[in-house]
Amino acid sequence: MIAVNWGTSNFRAFRIDAKGNLEAEKTSSTGALSVPPCEFLDALMAEVGDWISAGEKKILMSGMVGARQGWKEAPYVSVPATLGQVAGGVVPLQIDCLDARIVPGVIGADEYGIPEVMRGEETEIFGCDSEGACHSCLCLPGTHTKWVRMEDARIAGFTTCMTGDLYKAIREGSILRSFAGQDLIDDATFLLGVAHSRQAGALAHHLFGVRTLVLTARIDESSASSYLSGLLIGHEVKTMAREGESVHLIGDAALCSLYARALAEFDVQTSVEPAGADLRGLTRIAGRLSW
Repeated sequence: MIAVNWGTSNFRAFRIDAKGNLEAEKTSSTGALSVPPCEFLDALMAEVGDWISAGEKKILMSGMVGARQGWKEAPYVSVPATLGQVAGGVVPLQIDCLDARIVPGVIGADEYGIPEVMRGEETEIFGCDSEGACHSCLCLPGTHTKWVRMEDARIAGFTTCMTGDLYKAIREGSILRSFAGQDLIDDATFLLGVAHSRQAGALAHHLFGVRTLVLTARIDESSASSYLSGLLIGHEVKTMAREGESVHLIGDAALCSLYARALAEFDVQTSVEPAGADLRGLTRIAGRLSW
């Protein structure tokens, strides 16, 4: 089988044998939103056509490939959502000689009734190892970070924070772009940003400090992006983390490390999911399907 995590900006594919063992892996920057509506099959063949030519006919995909602007819309499953319900919502694609299917996303609402949606993260959530599955609070850092409440192995609810998107937008399109252009993270300055996020005041006010701290030589310009990152993640953690509750982190190792450091400043304990949650989740969903 071929398992694909096809997100907004990236493509990741796994070739799995009949026993569920990983045989090969491929990644690229061919995100689902960069593919024209009628060219998804061509894009897929460009990435894994050699695996298909070698005999792979079963393909299970998750992520933005199943969005309205993706290959084919896979309707959301409502919370509370179980692994079985997500598997039951898988949508088939009509492709000659291939059995291709798309995993649905999950939909919920915040406390004021504003919709919350995810696509792709559900496979990582259900790919948690047994220890991770016992946690009541999961955090999946990314462009649109998800904070997920789990109850009895179900996705009970979740909240999205556009922290990664905001970080990119500020660095590229605001007055801070000339101060926060460095990518490397300086730990001390990152933690300074986290510390300042704990102080009274709105995020919009705190952000201007990125500029003034550089202008007054209190932080180096090369460390401004580290301060900005700490400030944004700190404000997110301050709002989302609950006192006395541990948080299980899932996703990119570098991002999880930043969130773990920020959460520690708020005296929140963390654990980190081993790599491969997306593959484990796709494999578990595939195991519930009739092929």
